[in-house]
Amino acid sequence: MDTSSPITDDPGVLSGVGLSLRIKNFLKVEKARRWCRYEWFYSNIDKLIFLGKNDFVTCVQSAYPDIEPGTKLTRLQWSMVRRSLGKPRRCSPKFFEEERMMLEGQRDRVRELQQGKVNPEEAELYKDLADEIPAMLIIGTSVTAHIKDGLFVGEVEAVDPTTNTYRIRFDRPGLGTHTVPDFNVLSNGEVDMISKDTLFASPEPADILPDVILPQANLSSYITTEHGISTGFLGGYPVPFLRCIVKMNKLLKVKRELLNKVKNLNSTVERKTSFKEPLDSGTQLMYATVVLDLDKLNKVLQTNVKDLQQHCKTHLGSETLAAIQVKSDCMEAAEQLVKEANQLIKLKHEKSTKFVAELTALLIQVERLSTSKNSNSMPVLNESIRNLRSIVHPSNLHSFQENVEVPLAHIQARLKQEFLASPD
Repeated sequence: MDTSSPITDDPGVLSGVGLSLRIKNFLKVEKARRWCRYEWFYSNIDKLIFLGKNDFVTCVQSAYPDIEPGTKLTRLQWSMVRRSLGKPRRCSPKFFEEERMMLEGQRDRVRELQQGKVNPEEAELYKDLADEIPAMLIIGTSVTAHIKDGLFVGEVEAVDPTTNTYRIRFDRPGLGTHTVPDFNVLSNGEVDMISKDTLFASPEPADILPDVILPQANLSSYITTEHGISTGFLGGYPVPFLRCIVKMNKLLKVKRELLNKVKNLNSTVERKTSFKEPLDSGTQLMYATVVLDLDKLNKVLQTNVKDLQQHCKTHLGSETLAAIQVKSDCMEAAEQLVKEANQLIKLKHEKSTKFVAELTALLIQVERLSTSKNSNSMPVLNESIRNLRSIVHPSNLHSFQENVEVPLAHIQARLKQEFLASPD
């Protein structure tokens, strides 16, 4: 049987089988595969550049603002437009070199936006980019990547912002894992977009709810002032819940100031005691006032904590709160374990000790997650990983991804399968 002939009753129409055979034979040619990749495969970062704003259209609109996009021009009008824009320099080595340099510059600017390494005063440098840019891919994202003159499907195992590469484990047997530049990687699903305006927006004022922020003149204003509770939502959260958080933040700030005063007074008293100097009545009165203010503040804080817990139960749900409590318990258990082990190791560097405690808490959290079967613990675990990654030095980021994030991503994927398969 001649497989190259179309399988259909009508010799003028190709059937699906015949068309697929032709495409299969066409893609056996290396130049054909390369042409298809150049024509239709655009990575997330290049799609924004190549399929975004067109330089020619931008030039025409700036030179002829009266011509609306999509207007059909006559041959004479079109000739005048092209003549006014000048003669383009095409297919010369200098032209291709400049185009490649321009492309690399645009890619670098997109990467700066993705990583948040931008200065609001330099917003003019990014005006030619689209209003929304794709976010960096995260671990576990299904992607299509170009390697070895072919396109293959895989999954992101690690991200390296310093070299702008992804480490991808490919699904095809025998292909293994490869490090691929970001301009050769395309996400198979929807990509989270980052608004350029939010990156260059000036920071919001601290008092987004002016009537909630209490005066700091004295402590009595925090205790006796009453505020009307309004209803509604702001940023997806109930306004009373936000009021409670802002009030708690202000109360904690006042307590921090009072504790600093106590610390200074303690130093003063210790110094005078060591020199056997008598304590004047002014120091004693100030000490007593600060202690009484601390006592009143602690009572107000306790009341506000109860209100905050009630809002959390209503807004977050009991299971999410339980997951957050588990995270706190894991951190306490980890700090106790590290403290006991450090008696033998004698690790003196405070940051290293804290980092070891965070890693230990992460392990305990994973162990409790596997036994509790609480799917609400997954976001809490991801938040713990992000917090831990934020304190890792950039030079150790690759090692952290290799030895912590990748194994945890596999564990999470396995736990998700177990949660879905569980009848509960």
